[in-house]
Amino acid sequence: MEVLQICPNLPPAIDGIGDYAFTLAKGLLQQNIHTHFMTFRQENALANSIEQFPIIQLPTDSPQAFVDAIPKQIQWVILHFSDYPYDPKRGAPFWLVNALALMKRERSLKLLIMFHEFPSFYLLKKTFYRFPWQQSVAWNLAKLADVVITNNAVTKTMLAKRLHQPIINLPVFSNIGELEQPPLLKQRQRRLIVFGTAGRRARIYQRSQAMLINCCQLLGIEEIWDIGPSLQLEQTEVAGMPLVQKGKQSAEAISRLLSESIAGIVHSTDNGRLAKSGVFATYCAHGLVPIVTQEQSPLMDGLQANVHFLFAGRHAQPLSMSHLQSIAENAHQWYNQHNQINTVKGFASQLLETVNR
Repeated sequence: MEVLQICPNLPPAIDGIGDYAFTLAKGLLQQNIHTHFMTFRQENALANSIEQFPIIQLPTDSPQAFVDAIPKQIQWVILHFSDYPYDPKRGAPFWLVNALALMKRERSLKLLIMFHEFPSFYLLKKTFYRFPWQQSVAWNLAKLADVVITNNAVTKTMLAKRLHQPIINLPVFSNIGELEQPPLLKQRQRRLIVFGTAGRRARIYQRSQAMLINCCQLLGIEEIWDIGPSLQLEQTEVAGMPLVQKGKQSAEAISRLLSESIAGIVHSTDNGRLAKSGVFATYCAHGLVPIVTQEQSPLMDGLQANVHFLFAGRHAQPLSMSHLQSIAENAHQWYNQHNQINTVKGFASQLLETVNR
Protein backbone atom coordinates (compact mmCIF):
# COMPACT_ATOMS: atom_id res chain seq x y z
CA MET A 1 0.00 0.00 0.00
CA GLU A 2 1.13 3.56 -0.78
CA VAL A 3 0.12 6.43 1.51
CA LEU A 4 0.80 10.16 1.56
CA GLN A 5 1.61 11.72 4.93
CA ILE A 6 1.14 15.50 5.08
CA CYS A 7 3.09 17.36 7.77
CA PRO A 8 4.59 20.85 8.12
CA ASN A 9 8.26 19.83 8.44
CA LEU A 10 10.46 16.76 8.57
CA PRO A 11 13.85 16.09 10.20
CA PRO A 12 16.34 17.69 10.43
CA ALA A 13 13.92 20.54 11.24
CA ILE A 14 13.04 20.66 14.95
CA ASP A 15 9.36 19.77 14.77
CA GLY A 16 7.51 17.34 17.03
CA ILE A 17 4.83 16.61 14.44
CA GLY A 18 7.46 15.90 11.78
CA ASP A 19 9.29 13.54 14.16
CA TYR A 20 6.01 11.77 14.87
CA ALA A 21 5.20 11.37 11.16
CA PHE A 22 8.70 10.13 10.32
CA THR A 23 8.69 7.59 13.17
CA LEU A 24 5.23 6.44 12.05
CA ALA A 25 6.46 6.03 8.46
CA LYS A 26 9.30 3.77 9.58
CA GLY A 27 6.89 1.66 11.59
CA LEU A 28 4.32 1.43 8.79
CA LEU A 29 7.04 0.26 6.42
CA GLN A 30 7.34 -2.87 8.56
CA GLN A 31 3.64 -3.46 7.81
CA ASN A 32 4.35 -3.12 4.06
CA ILE A 33 2.77 0.34 3.98
CA HIS A 34 5.00 2.74 2.05
CA THR A 35 4.94 6.47 2.83
CA HIS A 36 5.35 9.47 0.55
CA PHE A 37 5.64 12.80 2.39
CA MET A 38 4.30 16.23 1.52
CA THR A 39 5.67 19.20 3.49
CA PHE A 40 4.96 22.93 3.58
CA ARG A 41 7.50 25.71 4.12
CA GLN A 42 10.19 23.26 5.18
CA GLU A 43 12.57 25.14 7.49
CA ASN A 44 15.67 23.16 6.49
CA ALA A 45 16.20 22.19 2.88
CA LEU A 46 15.69 18.50 2.16
CA ALA A 47 16.62 16.31 -0.74
CA ASN A 48 13.85 14.65 -2.73
CA SER A 49 13.75 11.83 -0.19
CA ILE A 50 14.74 11.01 3.37
CA GLU A 51 15.92 7.45 3.74
CA GLN A 52 13.43 5.46 1.62
CA PHE A 53 10.60 8.00 1.73
CA PRO A 54 9.99 10.32 -1.27
CA ILE A 55 9.20 13.94 -0.39
CA ILE A 56 6.99 16.45 -2.20
CA GLN A 57 7.49 20.07 -1.16
CA LEU A 58 4.45 22.18 -2.01
CA PRO A 59 5.44 25.88 -2.36
CA THR A 60 1.91 27.19 -2.90
CA ASP A 61 -1.42 27.03 -1.07
CA SER A 62 -3.34 26.27 -4.27
CA PRO A 63 -5.90 23.42 -3.89
CA GLN A 64 -5.42 22.34 -7.50
CA ALA A 65 -1.62 22.32 -7.17
CA PHE A 66 -2.07 20.18 -4.06
CA VAL A 67 -4.24 17.61 -5.84
CA ASP A 68 -2.01 17.55 -8.94
CA ALA A 69 1.07 16.88 -6.76
CA ILE A 70 -0.34 13.69 -5.20
CA PRO A 71 1.28 10.62 -6.84
CA LYS A 72 -1.09 8.40 -8.81
CA GLN A 73 -0.41 5.28 -6.73
CA ILE A 74 -1.53 6.83 -3.42
CA GLN A 75 -4.49 5.07 -1.75
CA TRP A 76 -4.69 6.90 1.60
CA VAL A 77 -3.78 10.41 2.73
CA ILE A 78 -2.76 11.01 6.36
CA LEU A 79 -2.96 14.62 7.51
CA HIS A 80 -1.06 15.54 10.67
CA PHE A 81 -3.01 18.59 11.80
CA SER A 82 -2.08 21.52 13.98
CA ASP A 83 -3.50 24.86 12.88
CA TYR A 84 -0.63 27.38 12.82
CA PRO A 85 1.93 25.35 10.82
CA TYR A 86 -0.40 25.45 7.80
CA ASP A 87 -1.37 29.12 8.28
CA PRO A 88 1.26 30.94 10.39
CA LYS A 89 -0.64 34.28 10.47
CA ARG A 90 -4.11 33.20 11.59
CA GLY A 91 -4.01 29.50 12.37
CA ALA A 92 -7.00 28.97 10.08
CA PRO A 93 -5.87 27.20 6.86
CA PHE A 94 -9.11 27.32 4.87
CA TRP A 95 -7.07 26.51 1.77
CA LEU A 96 -6.29 23.08 3.26
CA VAL A 97 -9.99 22.32 3.70
CA ASN A 98 -10.60 23.30 0.07
CA ALA A 99 -7.63 21.24 -1.12
CA LEU A 100 -8.72 18.07 0.66
CA ALA A 101 -12.34 18.51 -0.46
CA LEU A 102 -11.12 18.84 -4.05
CA MET A 103 -8.94 15.76 -3.58
CA LYS A 104 -11.92 13.70 -2.48
CA ARG A 105 -14.03 14.92 -5.40
CA GLU A 106 -11.39 14.38 -8.09
CA ARG A 107 -9.46 11.40 -6.71
CA SER A 108 -11.83 9.78 -4.18
CA LEU A 109 -8.88 9.12 -1.89
CA LYS A 110 -9.41 8.00 1.69
CA LEU A 111 -8.46 10.56 4.34
CA LEU A 112 -7.16 9.90 7.87
CA ILE A 113 -6.64 12.96 10.07
CA MET A 114 -4.44 12.84 13.15
CA PHE A 115 -5.40 15.84 15.28
CA HIS A 116 -2.22 16.75 17.13
CA GLU A 117 -4.06 19.95 18.13
CA PHE A 118 -7.75 20.81 18.02
CA PRO A 119 -8.72 24.43 18.87
CA SER A 120 -11.11 24.32 21.82
CA PHE A 121 -10.24 27.57 23.62
CA TYR A 122 -8.21 30.71 22.95
CA LEU A 123 -5.19 31.41 25.11
CA LEU A 124 -4.77 35.15 24.61
CA LYS A 125 -7.14 38.08 24.04
CA LYS A 126 -5.37 38.90 20.80
CA THR A 127 -6.37 35.49 19.38
CA PHE A 128 -10.04 35.86 20.33
CA TYR A 129 -11.20 36.99 16.89
CA ARG A 130 -9.28 34.16 15.19
CA PHE A 131 -10.73 31.39 17.33
CA PRO A 132 -14.04 30.93 15.41
CA TRP A 133 -12.07 30.65 12.16
CA GLN A 134 -9.72 28.10 13.70
CA GLN A 135 -12.60 26.01 15.00
CA SER A 136 -14.40 26.20 11.66
CA VAL A 137 -11.37 24.83 9.84
CA ALA A 138 -10.85 22.01 12.34
CA TRP A 139 -14.51 20.92 12.27
CA ASN A 140 -14.67 21.05 8.47
CA LEU A 141 -11.55 18.91 8.26
CA ALA A 142 -13.00 16.41 10.72
CA LYS A 143 -16.15 16.10 8.60
CA LEU A 144 -14.06 15.34 5.51
CA ALA A 145 -12.14 12.55 7.22
CA ASP A 146 -12.86 8.85 6.80
CA VAL A 147 -10.89 8.15 9.99
CA VAL A 148 -10.19 10.55 12.87
CA ILE A 149 -7.47 9.95 15.44
CA THR A 150 -6.79 12.15 18.47
CA ASN A 151 -4.08 12.10 21.12
CA ASN A 152 -6.20 12.78 24.23
CA ALA A 153 -9.59 11.84 25.65
CA VAL A 154 -10.80 15.45 25.97
CA THR A 155 -10.58 16.02 22.22
CA LYS A 156 -12.05 12.59 21.49
CA THR A 157 -15.07 13.33 23.69
CA MET A 158 -15.61 16.72 22.06
CA LEU A 159 -15.43 15.29 18.53
CA ALA A 160 -17.66 12.33 19.32
CA LYS A 161 -20.53 14.67 20.21
CA ARG A 162 -20.74 16.02 16.65
CA LEU A 163 -19.24 13.37 14.37
CA HIS A 164 -21.25 10.29 13.46
CA GLN A 165 -18.28 7.94 13.40
CA PRO A 166 -15.91 6.28 15.88
CA ILE A 167 -13.04 8.46 17.12
CA ILE A 168 -9.76 6.68 17.88
CA ASN A 169 -7.65 7.94 20.76
CA LEU A 170 -3.90 7.23 20.75
CA PRO A 171 -1.86 9.27 23.28
CA VAL A 172 1.44 10.40 21.79
CA PHE A 173 4.54 8.25 21.85
CA SER A 174 8.08 9.38 22.64
CA ASN A 175 10.01 10.87 19.71
CA ILE A 176 13.24 10.44 21.69
CA GLY A 177 13.09 6.67 21.87
CA GLU A 178 11.83 4.10 24.33
CA LEU A 179 13.30 1.71 26.88
CA GLU A 180 11.85 -1.79 27.06
CA GLN A 181 13.41 -2.40 30.48
CA PRO A 182 14.29 0.92 32.15
CA PRO A 183 17.02 0.81 34.83
CA LEU A 184 15.80 0.90 38.42
CA LEU A 185 15.79 4.35 40.00
CA LYS A 186 18.32 3.27 42.64
CA GLN A 187 20.81 2.69 39.81
CA ARG A 188 20.43 6.25 38.52
CA GLN A 189 21.73 9.68 39.44
CA ARG A 190 19.65 11.85 41.78
CA ARG A 191 19.14 14.17 38.84
CA LEU A 192 16.06 16.09 37.68
CA ILE A 193 15.59 16.71 33.95
CA VAL A 194 13.97 19.88 32.56
CA PHE A 195 13.26 19.06 28.91
CA GLY A 196 11.10 20.45 26.10
CA THR A 197 10.57 23.63 24.12
CA ALA A 198 12.28 26.81 25.22
CA GLY A 199 8.98 28.46 26.14
CA ARG A 200 7.72 25.69 28.40
CA ARG A 201 11.09 25.22 30.10
CA ALA A 202 11.35 28.96 30.73
CA ARG A 203 7.95 28.94 32.45
CA ILE A 204 9.18 26.32 34.90
CA TYR A 205 12.02 28.62 36.02
CA GLN A 206 9.92 31.81 35.87
CA ARG A 207 6.55 30.73 37.28
CA SER A 208 7.13 27.43 39.06
CA GLN A 209 10.50 27.86 40.73
CA ALA A 210 9.05 27.25 44.21
CA MET A 211 7.54 23.98 42.95
CA LEU A 212 10.83 23.08 41.32
CA ILE A 213 12.69 23.58 44.59
CA ASN A 214 10.05 21.68 46.57
CA CYS A 215 10.09 18.58 44.39
CA CYS A 216 13.90 18.57 44.34
CA GLN A 217 13.97 18.54 48.14
CA LEU A 218 11.34 15.80 48.38
CA LEU A 219 13.12 13.56 45.87
CA GLY A 220 16.62 14.23 47.19
CA ILE A 221 17.71 15.74 43.88
CA GLU A 222 21.40 16.62 43.71
CA GLU A 223 21.52 18.37 40.33
CA ILE A 224 19.21 19.75 37.61
CA TRP A 225 19.94 19.28 33.93
CA ASP A 226 18.26 21.57 31.39
CA ILE A 227 17.99 19.99 27.91
CA GLY A 228 16.83 21.83 24.79
CA PRO A 229 17.37 25.07 22.85
CA SER A 230 19.41 27.45 24.97
CA LEU A 231 17.54 29.71 27.41
CA GLN A 232 20.77 31.60 28.14
CA LEU A 233 20.11 31.29 31.86
CA GLU A 234 22.51 33.29 33.99
CA GLN A 235 21.90 31.20 37.09
CA THR A 236 24.12 28.20 37.70
CA GLU A 237 22.20 26.76 40.63
CA VAL A 238 18.70 26.45 42.07
CA ALA A 239 18.50 26.58 45.88
CA GLY A 240 22.07 25.34 46.11
CA MET A 241 21.65 22.58 43.54
CA PRO A 242 23.81 22.81 40.40
CA LEU A 243 21.89 23.76 37.25
CA VAL A 244 23.64 22.32 34.20
CA GLN A 245 22.57 23.66 30.82
CA LYS A 246 23.12 20.84 28.32
CA GLY A 247 21.61 22.69 25.34
CA LYS A 248 20.48 20.87 22.20
CA GLN A 249 21.32 17.18 22.08
CA SER A 250 20.71 14.35 19.63
CA ALA A 251 17.81 12.01 20.32
CA GLU A 252 20.27 9.26 21.22
CA ALA A 253 22.09 11.51 23.69
CA ILE A 254 18.84 12.70 25.28
CA SER A 255 17.66 9.11 25.67
CA ARG A 256 20.91 8.19 27.41
CA LEU A 257 20.73 11.20 29.76
CA LEU A 258 17.14 10.36 30.66
CA SER A 259 17.96 6.74 31.36
CA GLU A 260 20.57 7.91 33.88
CA SER A 261 18.25 10.33 35.73
CA ILE A 262 15.62 9.76 38.38
CA ALA A 263 12.90 12.30 37.49
CA GLY A 264 11.72 14.82 34.90
CA ILE A 265 9.47 17.86 35.24
CA VAL A 266 7.05 19.16 32.58
CA HIS A 267 5.15 22.45 32.48
CA SER A 268 1.44 21.62 32.23
CA THR A 269 -1.54 23.94 31.80
CA ASP A 270 -4.24 21.29 31.38
CA ASN A 271 -3.77 17.82 32.84
CA GLY A 272 -6.87 16.64 30.99
CA ARG A 273 -4.65 16.80 27.89
CA LEU A 274 -1.48 15.48 29.51
CA ALA A 275 -1.59 12.49 27.15
CA LYS A 276 -0.74 14.80 24.21
CA SER A 277 2.51 15.98 25.81
CA GLY A 278 5.53 14.53 24.04
CA VAL A 279 7.74 15.47 27.00
CA PHE A 280 5.50 13.61 29.45
CA ALA A 281 5.50 10.60 27.09
CA THR A 282 9.29 10.70 26.90
CA TYR A 283 9.66 10.65 30.68
CA CYS A 284 7.24 7.72 30.94
CA ALA A 285 9.00 5.83 28.13
CA HIS A 286 12.34 6.08 29.95
CA GLY A 287 11.08 5.03 33.37
CA LEU A 288 11.59 8.37 35.12
CA VAL A 289 9.25 9.78 37.77
CA PRO A 290 7.17 12.32 35.79
CA ILE A 291 6.43 15.56 37.65
CA VAL A 292 3.88 18.14 36.46
CA THR A 293 3.40 21.75 37.57
CA GLN A 294 -0.41 21.96 37.22
CA GLU A 295 -2.76 20.42 39.77
CA GLN A 296 -6.08 22.17 39.11
CA SER A 297 -7.55 20.47 36.04
CA PRO A 298 -9.21 17.03 36.04
CA LEU A 299 -7.36 13.98 34.78
CA MET A 300 -8.25 11.71 31.84
CA ASP A 301 -6.72 8.96 29.68
CA GLY A 302 -6.37 6.63 32.65
CA LEU A 303 -3.83 8.82 34.45
CA GLN A 304 -3.87 9.22 38.22
CA ALA A 305 -1.89 11.57 40.43
CA ASN A 306 0.55 9.82 42.79
CA VAL A 307 0.11 6.67 40.69
CA HIS A 308 1.50 7.73 37.29
CA PHE A 309 3.07 11.10 38.18
CA LEU A 310 3.59 13.63 40.96
CA PHE A 311 2.39 17.20 41.33
CA ALA A 312 5.40 19.39 41.93
CA GLY A 313 4.00 21.35 44.85
CA ARG A 314 1.67 19.05 46.73
CA HIS A 315 3.82 16.84 48.97
CA ALA A 316 5.33 18.00 52.25
CA GLN A 317 7.30 14.90 53.27
CA PRO A 318 10.18 13.22 51.44
CA LEU A 319 9.08 10.27 49.32
CA SER A 320 10.56 6.80 49.70
CA MET A 321 12.49 5.21 46.85
CA SER A 322 9.96 2.34 46.74
CA HIS A 323 7.11 4.84 46.24
CA LEU A 324 9.01 6.64 43.49
CA GLN A 325 9.87 3.33 41.81
CA SER A 326 6.19 2.36 41.82
CA ILE A 327 5.23 5.64 40.11
CA ALA A 328 7.96 5.23 37.48
CA GLU A 329 6.83 1.65 36.72
CA ASN A 330 3.16 2.62 36.54
CA ALA A 331 3.99 5.46 34.15
CA HIS A 332 6.02 3.11 31.95
CA GLN A 333 3.23 0.52 31.88
CA TRP A 334 0.67 3.20 30.97
CA TYR A 335 2.93 4.39 28.15
CA ASN A 336 3.43 0.88 26.74
CA GLN A 337 -0.25 0.68 25.82
CA HIS A 338 0.36 3.31 23.12
CA ASN A 339 4.10 3.03 22.48
CA GLN A 340 5.50 3.25 18.96
CA ILE A 341 4.68 -0.37 18.08
CA ASN A 342 1.10 -0.18 19.33
CA THR A 343 0.52 3.21 17.68
CA VAL A 344 1.76 1.88 14.34
CA LYS A 345 -0.59 -1.10 14.71
CA GLY A 346 -3.48 1.30 15.39
CA PHE A 347 -2.79 3.31 12.23
CA ALA A 348 -2.09 0.24 10.10
CA SER A 349 -5.34 -1.49 11.10
CA GLN A 350 -7.34 1.53 9.91
CA LEU A 351 -5.44 1.84 6.64
CA LEU A 352 -5.65 -1.87 5.79
CA GLU A 353 -9.26 -2.39 6.81
CA THR A 354 -10.77 -0.99 3.61
CA VAL A 355 -8.24 -2.84 1.44
CA ASN A 356 -8.95 -6.20 3.05
CA ARG A 357 -12.76 -5.96 2.83
